[in-house]
Amino acid sequence: MASDVLERARELLRGAARIHVVSHVDLDGLSSAAIIMRWARGEGKEVSHSVAGVRGLYTMVKRALQEAAGKPGTAVVVADLSPRTRGDAEAIAALTKYARGVVWLDHHVWDSSAKEPLEEKGVIIVHDRGSVTAEIACRLIDCWGDEVSRKLVEIARADDSCSDDPYGLADKWRLVLRHLDWTGLRRAAESLSQGELWPSWANEIYEKEAESYYREIREKISIVIERFSGIRVAVVTPPPRASACDVQRLGVAPGPSEAEVVVILYPRGLSIKTWGKLRADCIASRLGGGGHSNVAGAPRPSTTMGAAQIARMVANAAAECLSGNGSDDDKQGSQQ
Repeated sequence: MASDVLERARELLRGAARIHVVSHVDLDGLSSAAIIMRWARGEGKEVSHSVAGVRGLYTMVKRALQEAAGKPGTAVVVADLSPRTRGDAEAIAALTKYARGVVWLDHHVWDSSAKEPLEEKGVIIVHDRGSVTAEIACRLIDCWGDEVSRKLVEIARADDSCSDDPYGLADKWRLVLRHLDWTGLRRAAESLSQGELWPSWANEIYEKEAESYYREIREKISIVIERFSGIRVAVVTPPPRASACDVQRLGVAPGPSEAEVVVILYPRGLSIKTWGKLRADCIASRLGGGGHSNVAGAPRPSTTMGAAQIARMVANAAAECLSGNGSDDDKQGSQQ
């Protein structure tokens, strides 16, 4: 991450009278938004926030930029999201004239050509594959002296890597977020920005839903393992609300001794897990998605495809990646 890019982004945000954050719906996205919101209020700026999934990125950024047009001095921050294609980036770039400026914070794999149209329109892209977006946000505003923001970074790291955090909150928040609508997701970011790392309303949801949620994962999960092109692919179909991290952390998904690739199948998407030299982000990029080296996501091409068909499709993509046809980090990518 170039220091001059960080400094330009800082100057833009410092000079803004108002900041609108558009963040991803997961814990890293909401933590990133909370860190920016917390800092902005401390600077006396007006703050607003909206959330978006991958498919809703253009719509939510468009709304934020149109709103900015009616409120001069507004800077828009996009956090933990990436355009899936250059076409998506061009469509968003055409709208940036409405805002004082746009800062884009992300850590996912990007289409190698997607940055160009945005940067040509003055969008400042702060991109670091080696950090979660909450950490990028913290680095941007130099939040390390704020205990709440530091904890948010730790929680976001744990959620992104499906690991433990010192406060035991990543797993709990992951469950709660899956039970919230758009208003609830914004409420979560607002609570975090106010320093409520585990608000009472979130705990109420957790206490109500946790037992049945985890039991449902254990009882209703189905697993099919197929071998195509010499690659073993496990297709795991969990209950609709289950998180890929929770499926992995409960130990119900196959491990590396059983399959080279694990695909967790959702109604609208695929979560892809790999080990060793086989890159999940490369496989996902062949399927219209992307992510990280060992965990990535892609759209589900059809709800009528069975587990064996999904396994064959993923195995073919994996074979192409292993052969060198598409393993480059600069292939297209976004997040589920």
